[in-house]
Amino acid sequence: MSNYSSLEKKAREVILEQMDELGEITTDAVMELIRPHYIFDIKKLRNQALRRTANSLMRRYKDDKGIRTCFNYKDDGVSKYVNVDKTKNLNALEAIESQLNKKYKGLNESKKKIKARRQILSGQLSIKDIEVK
Repeated sequence: MSNYSSLEKKAREVILEQMDELGEITTDAVMELIRPHYIFDIKKLRNQALRRTANSLMRRYKDDKGIRTCFNYKDDGVSKYVNVDKTKNLNALEAIESQLNKKYKGLNESKKKIKARRQILSGQLSIKDIEVK
């Protein structure tokens, strides 16, 4: 089951195209684009809300210094949370560290993209400069 199972593939494609054309959009505007295509399932939505609340609770668990201490990882396809201050599971810590490294790399790539766009908009860099890289 995909993350977008409450939207048909074609509807999702059309919505993403519209979002791409706009360049900037509010969450409310995206909701309005989705609304006519949304397949409503109350039982599924209730379970999603419960899962979101449980995940949020675990993600917000921090130590006395305000540093996050619970992290999610997959153990044979099963999603689990680990308190990194208490666990003795080396495999879990390695999986979490790998996941954090991937997120770090992804955030850095996004940061570079934003920096380049800011430089283009402020006239410090041309699109040709970026295409050469």
